[in-house]
Amino acid sequence: MASVIIRFGLLANILSVFQVTHALTLNVSTTGGNASSPILYGLLFEDVYHSGDGGLYAELVQNRAFQGTTINLDSNNHVEGPFQNLDYWHSSGPEVTLTLDNQQPSLSDALPYHMRVDVASGSGSDNNNTGFWNEGFWGMNITTATRYAANFYLRGDYEGDIVCAFWSNTTNSMLGNTTFTGISQTDSDGWKLYQQTFTPFASGPDEKNTFHLTFDGTAVAGSNLRFNMISVFQQTWKNGNNGLRMDLAEAMNDIGGKYLRMPGGNNLEGQSSPYRWKWNETIGSIIDRPGFPGTWGYYNTNGLGLLEMMQWCIDMGLETILGVWGGYYLDHEVVAEADLQPYIDDVLNELEFLLGPENSTYGSLRASLGYPDPFTIKYVEIGNEDFFDSSNSYINYRFSMFSDAIKAAYPDMIIISSIWSGYFTDPVLPNGTVQDLHDYFSASDMVSKFNGYDNADRNYPVLVGEYAAIYDDEHTNPNQLDNPTLQSATSEAVYILGLERNSDLVVGFSHGALIKSLHDEPDNVAMMKHSPTEIVLSMSYYVAKLFATNYGSQTVPVTADTGYGPLYWSVMKNESETYFVKIVNYDGVDSTPVMVNIPGKSNEAKLITLTAPDMYSSNLPGNTTSIWTETTNKKLRGGKIVGARNDW
Repeated sequence: MASVIIRFGLLANILSVFQVTHALTLNVSTTGGNASSPILYGLLFEDVYHSGDGGLYAELVQNRAFQGTTINLDSNNHVEGPFQNLDYWHSSGPEVTLTLDNQQPSLSDALPYHMRVDVASGSGSDNNNTGFWNEGFWGMNITTATRYAANFYLRGDYEGDIVCAFWSNTTNSMLGNTTFTGISQTDSDGWKLYQQTFTPFASGPDEKNTFHLTFDGTAVAGSNLRFNMISVFQQTWKNGNNGLRMDLAEAMNDIGGKYLRMPGGNNLEGQSSPYRWKWNETIGSIIDRPGFPGTWGYYNTNGLGLLEMMQWCIDMGLETILGVWGGYYLDHEVVAEADLQPYIDDVLNELEFLLGPENSTYGSLRASLGYPDPFTIKYVEIGNEDFFDSSNSYINYRFSMFSDAIKAAYPDMIIISSIWSGYFTDPVLPNGTVQDLHDYFSASDMVSKFNGYDNADRNYPVLVGEYAAIYDDEHTNPNQLDNPTLQSATSEAVYILGLERNSDLVVGFSHGALIKSLHDEPDNVAMMKHSPTEIVLSMSYYVAKLFATNYGSQTVPVTADTGYGPLYWSVMKNESETYFVKIVNYDGVDSTPVMVNIPGKSNEAKLITLTAPDMYSSNLPGNTTSIWTETTNKKLRGGKIVGARNDW
């Protein structure tokens, strides 16, 4: 089983790349075909299984502002508070007590709680043992290769130094520290921000590292200090402010995607009222972001907010597909038609914030936050997976009310529906409305969808906002995969070929699981999984990268002397007449050649193959078994056979 891309320059004659049951000849036309979507290959992001907080968002401290961590639901799946707590914080020394407190003045309206650190009377002056420490998100990545920025807000009567340090739990030794000197303040001074950047003098041997903050115990004995927004950022990708974890961002950029669908997903909708993703609570200073109880079992800081995601799009050259809340919560609560207008107004305010001139109400707010020029957004999706709304409110009024208001303000905006047009009877989707479909299948079902869009209504373009092969075919379904295998990833490759062949209809597609934490969700497929010190790039990641980095601007007709299976194929070309012949071998055997003919072209090509030892091979922490080979400027002559190993 393997995925293969044959990339032809100004061209090629005859090439054999596979082991299959029957000989196959592909005759590639040099004329005809359809223009392909320029954003065909994309990315989906929502904060799911610590893909944002504790993942792509480069903050190392967990529960940095005591907003809370675990989310509880009642018997009706409604979110239960309160949320604030001191999870992941620990005192240093027997004479130190940590207490969650809301004594005024608060740091901000968004962050009413803080941590009070009491030191018993008669406490000693051991700076290394008077204070507190944080576990991080299952540890921290501490290395001498990057800088770190430590920040905290302090309120209290204190004169002296405060030391921030990283420690290894494995070696019980300090890895690096920075000292805040000359601190002098009283309670009447209120909250003060302290921030410094430093580089550790030693790297942690593993991820079992913690962050400690210590002070002069004798100066505080019998009293207390109050702390809030205790933050440590590892150096970010492109040195972005409040930005992205470097290794995850780099791996994501390497995929070669052309759009970012954000901010999700189920996390956009929210579990229950009033807890949903609210754009205006994700902008500005991080002390003004209250966060909200996310839909995946933990509290979201919204540190990775709307502007951070827009900067992400800029830095990676991605088109933005903006999801807006459509009046529906995951517990099936729906906003009534008579009550919907304020939420429509909120979407229009968000769009003005992103697209409005600098002198508009919300455009000026954007400018005050460092973005005087409007962004460019062509696509807005209303809601997410609204086919779960059994009341049919999306069909009856929600979609049209949001869509009409957006189009009135932005006539050229491309509107995306979160349900397929086949659900609509009266009213119908306006022609040209993009419909977002989510395809989660077993490996064999994924392959069966190869021609699923061949006869789709061309009046309704398709965004496959989420796809993934999540079940194997060896066991009785449902048997969800822990990680993508060669079998499941190759089935996704077959599916993608079908989307490429219909890329005049398909606007774009993105894998349904971009990033997940190895600690939070180890038993669930994802393109990338991470720990504090490691990322695992799955078979699905390499398939997506292989396809996204080898694409053309139009489809190319192909005729063959046999039908599809076990080989599947598609051909694209770009403006410079480079042809991309993509072939997937799904469950193939034997060793009979495949011939590719492109009339009138030269005998030179680049061959790329992706394979693995067997159908159940899977990339795991510390063990990458996928095999990606590239052969540049392959000289071909009529009848020459180039073999590609196939193991099943």
